[in-house]
Amino acid sequence: MRICVINEFFYPDSTGGTGTVLSDLARVMKDRYADVDIDVITSTNLYRKTVDSLPKVEDWDGISIYRVPSPHPNVQSIAERVKANIAFTFTALRKLFQLGKYDLIVIGTAPPMIAFAATFYKMKTATPFVYIVYDLEPDRSINMRVFSKTNIAVRLFRAFQQSWLNAASRIVVLGRCMRDFVSAAYSLPADKIDVIPIGANDYDIVPRNRQSGFRRKHEISGFVVLYTGNFGRYHNFDTVLDAAKQLRQNNAEIKFVLVGGGIQEAHIVSRIKNEKIDNVSVYDFVSSKEYSDLLSTADVSLVTLEPGMEGLCVPSKLYSILASGRPVIGMVSPKSEVSLVIDDAKCGRQIEQGDTSTLVEEILWMASHPEERLTMGNNARKALVNDYGTTIIAEKYYQTFLKATARQPYIYKREDASRLFRHRTTEDDLSSTAEPLTVEIP
Repeated sequence: MRICVINEFFYPDSTGGTGTVLSDLARVMKDRYADVDIDVITSTNLYRKTVDSLPKVEDWDGISIYRVPSPHPNVQSIAERVKANIAFTFTALRKLFQLGKYDLIVIGTAPPMIAFAATFYKMKTATPFVYIVYDLEPDRSINMRVFSKTNIAVRLFRAFQQSWLNAASRIVVLGRCMRDFVSAAYSLPADKIDVIPIGANDYDIVPRNRQSGFRRKHEISGFVVLYTGNFGRYHNFDTVLDAAKQLRQNNAEIKFVLVGGGIQEAHIVSRIKNEKIDNVSVYDFVSSKEYSDLLSTADVSLVTLEPGMEGLCVPSKLYSILASGRPVIGMVSPKSEVSLVIDDAKCGRQIEQGDTSTLVEEILWMASHPEERLTMGNNARKALVNDYGTTIIAEKYYQTFLKATARQPYIYKREDASRLFRHRTTEDDLSSTAEPLTVEIP
């Protein structure tokens, strides 16, 4: 099965977004399945960093990577971002025709318009494609009030999105809430949509002692409520800060630790300073080598999502938390995938967004029930290993690829799973920055 993956970011990008997620998936598929050959078309950019140069062609342990020149999309101007997205889409399409025939094209949503390239290529060559919906546009932008749903450009893009989704041989979404939304919003048959979570690498992230290196380095003691990842506009941090304010007077042992960065960082820091919320500490991103250690710092970890975002994204950090063996408090809609996973695995609590008093109650309960908290953490790890681990997610994708190409399964090779993700070796790897995928990926 000759597959071409097209995404704006790819290895060695390690910022936790779609580039990292698709790099991980491609690596596992290539290492695990003997009948899978993978080429990748990507840009010469990294998501969060500028680099002097990346090779135009690279052989990454059997995966051929073709990098095409493209303006960097991480600019403030929406118009410039759209231009960059269009430039990459057409440059990638040109490269795709140059590379020859494939059995399957796999695309994500970076950039959102890349589905046009896959659809056009299918029209010309009859090559099926799998459309992995990490962030559903323009619906996400409408919900975030970036654009009005009556905007002419939005309505046009939505019509294009409808045609791209219909053209896809298989659609992959990250959660059951996304499946229901996409099916209803775009009148798609549910049996065309496969739910495949982001998952997490159960070899990279393992349960560790709570007396972590991160605790020692920053001299943190007591009961730690941890948030790690992007401080994005679709996360609710005011509820967390309000809860911290209520707890700071009579519960000095409870500390809130926020690790990451993003658009809401200035707002968070300002509130902490102006309101003297001294039981909240904010730290910058850590490297991937430190990420498992960071997660072990937590007694309980938080996942947040703004109202209305369920069905449009699933925070990928949830699965890293499960892998770390820590209980979860999900500040999410009960309909969200996060809530469904918590309920299925019995690994934490779900509360409504904005419900500060219930968040305070749950944190106090967790702090005063160590045995129950340990059971939840064990349940979390068990769920990750049994349902959301690296090889399990790879198998789900393999089956989706077989359905898309109408192929029979091959007797595939199995390599030692500990060898997977060999590319995560650089000191400046920032996988803890994962965007909620959305992408958090990270």
